[in-house]
Amino acid sequence: MTNGRAGADGPHSAAPGEERPAEEACGPRRGVVRTALAVMRRDGGRLHGRAARVAGLVTLGGLLLAVVGFVVAWPEFTAMRQGAIQARIDEDSYAPDGSRVNTLWLILLACLPFLILLLHLGCAAIQTAAVRAHGRFRAVLGVYALRGVCVWVPVVLGVLVEETFTTTLFREHTVIVPKWEHPDLFVLLRYGPPLLGVLTALVLRLSWTLAPAVAATEGLAPVAALRRSWSLVWGGAAAWFRTVAVALPLGGITVAVCLLLHQAARPLRAGTVSLFLDRGPDNTYAAYVAGLLVPIAVALLLTGALTLPPAHTTFAALHQRLVADRERRTAVTAASRS
Repeated sequence: MTNGRAGADGPHSAAPGEERPAEEACGPRRGVVRTALAVMRRDGGRLHGRAARVAGLVTLGGLLLAVVGFVVAWPEFTAMRQGAIQARIDEDSYAPDGSRVNTLWLILLACLPFLILLLHLGCAAIQTAAVRAHGRFRAVLGVYALRGVCVWVPVVLGVLVEETFTTTLFREHTVIVPKWEHPDLFVLLRYGPPLLGVLTALVLRLSWTLAPAVAATEGLAPVAALRRSWSLVWGGAAAWFRTVAVALPLGGITVAVCLLLHQAARPLRAGTVSLFLDRGPDNTYAAYVAGLLVPIAVALLLTGALTLPPAHTTFAALHQRLVADRERRTAVTAASRS
């Protein structure tokens, strides 16, 4: 943490004429949690107000993305509806063809990067507000985008390897490694690549936890911010344990809040289905999908509005603390050598 004196705080203090991070006024000796709480007591209203406005804009973008996704998927919904009508006429049962369901999943996967981009836009806006560094919004957004791609790549590769060798998703007739012919290899390919991808993603995500705060506070480019975050997190056992002690509880609280809000929003599912059928096309399959999506969207938006301001403030405080610790160690080392 810095004390705000120009020229005396090292390379990470605010430049003349630039708004200093909100947490800098809290002094260098407070712990990370106390610093974040002090900032939230002072600026919590402003940050939550910004989060509410960002959530509203993300909602509009998400609605537009949902409309585009439903338009693209509508031929599949129409075919499912016609199949169900014909089965009712024939007094037969009906289940949607697996290829149509896979097509819907592929459309959802195609929409997912745009949804993640919307969420990153919101996170970048709140992160820059947390440290009063609005002029560095594009750098922070670049960090989120680059970090998101790098973290998701191992997960996607692991799933693709598993799906390629152990399922018929990318083929018509049989898997490359059938379970009945190669049971041990099948199990290894079924669970090994996804698990390895997830573990790699978790390590990368933890190592780059501070990258957005670094970009917002120090004004570094995305690649440099990722390197700086990696250096700070792995700068010593104390830094690593402190990062884990902050990141894991915040992540657990965020997930718990999201799950609770999703459960609380589940009654919206029936209302969404009824509204879709009353005011929209008469397609029960599309209405069912809309009913699934609405509680998820509500939970994500409310979770972001509630948890992101204190989380980003805490990470900004952690970043300043690790920087101060490193500078203190450097000064002690230099003094001992002189």
